[in-house]
Amino acid sequence: MKNTKKRFVFFSFYDRTGIEAYLEKQAERGWMLDKTSAFGWSFHRIEPKKIHFSVVYFAKASAFDPEPSEAQLSFRDFCEHTGWKLVASNAQMQIFCNEETDPTPIETDAALEVAAIHASAKKSHLSSYYLLAGVGVMQAALFFWRFFSDPIGVLASNANLFSGMCWILMLALSVVEIVGYHIWYNRAKSAAELDGGFVETRGHRNFQIVILCMMLLAFAFLLISYGGSKMTLIAFASIAVILGVTAIIVGTSELMKKMKLSAKINRNTTIVLTLVISFGLTGILLISVISRISSFLPEKVPVDTYEYNGWTFEVYHDELPLTIEDLKETDYDGYSYEIRALDKSVFIEQKEAAQRPRKDALVYPELDYSITTVKMPFMYELCKKALLDDFAHNYGRPEPEDDMWEEHIQVEATPWGANEAYQLKLGGEMQQRFLLCYDNCIVEIDFDWDWQLTSEQMKIVAEKLGR
Repeated sequence: MKNTKKRFVFFSFYDRTGIEAYLEKQAERGWMLDKTSAFGWSFHRIEPKKIHFSVVYFAKASAFDPEPSEAQLSFRDFCEHTGWKLVASNAQMQIFCNEETDPTPIETDAALEVAAIHASAKKSHLSSYYLLAGVGVMQAALFFWRFFSDPIGVLASNANLFSGMCWILMLALSVVEIVGYHIWYNRAKSAAELDGGFVETRGHRNFQIVILCMMLLAFAFLLISYGGSKMTLIAFASIAVILGVTAIIVGTSELMKKMKLSAKINRNTTIVLTLVISFGLTGILLISVISRISSFLPEKVPVDTYEYNGWTFEVYHDELPLTIEDLKETDYDGYSYEIRALDKSVFIEQKEAAQRPRKDALVYPELDYSITTVKMPFMYELCKKALLDDFAHNYGRPEPEDDMWEEHIQVEATPWGANEAYQLKLGGEMQQRFLLCYDNCIVEIDFDWDWQLTSEQMKIVAEKLGR
């Protein structure tokens, strides 16, 4: 049987009522608090009993203090004489216990207690959440800007979805904490001034747990989506950087406390160390990823290579869903067949395929197409609009710019077996480039030849790509 345990406890900093109730329940189960920290709360086993707890806030204290101040020591002596024993402390929060049946409360003036909680919250709790909310707003705004400017690029990337979701969740958490605190504070202040009563605190423990679970599930899904690829290493490396930075910073701060350095020196050193290490390790990780980016991409081995004008070109023989040979006869056998998965998520999957002749045989036709599979029906119209916008704006305009230079013209969809079909028009001339909308996918295809496609060829495209 274990005599100690550690728990990650989720309470709002100011939730005095919730913390006291939690510790009393733990004591009734035979567990007494030893220590509170960012890395969890430590308990040791005791005989189950009814113990009263009181959480008191001392605004002048700091997480960087090397030792309690004279005022804190005097206050603790006072509490000791009234039967309240110090159990643990963490920055401004001090936790006392009393085994008497009906002990006299430490705090008897509700107005002073509310003022102490508010002064402590402004010093640590609120400033942290204001900072998190500010960063969260910027990151959420950036995510939505990217979403509206390039919805497919965002929706097709699990990494983009994960980072966006995490920042939105952290923004929600910070807003709930800030708003919840101010609602309680205004009520508590009014009640204390009106009749001297203390309004019990109401934290958001369950909400915090839900947010954490959602982030962990999102991270697990991200790892599963990578399927054990080298991108998994990047994800774990990022987590390792965060944990490593935290351990170094907290450890250094604790060391400075043991060395009895002043709170000011400790705080300033910690801030500088946080910035230097965070930017340094992030930069090292970023440089490592960029320098080896090709090694993180799916490995493709060409079947052949050739030289042309001093450049080396690779030849692939991937299996394509649609080839030029499916559409017409050709006696040319020097084609390169390449298919590439652009990105894939729970919403969208994108692939590109290309069949191209050698650079010294450009008289032969080539074929390029992309397939965007929409897995969620409610995303279809959004994806279609984004692809149509790109379809008609991916070509250079003449000077001065002419908004009519690029157009997508809706054409008859029946020969293609599609629901809708669009053809690109450049400078008044129809091109052999089409956007075909099928039930579950959208195909953008470019026929690099001069003649018009027959209805039979259009039917083959539908059979090969529109399924």
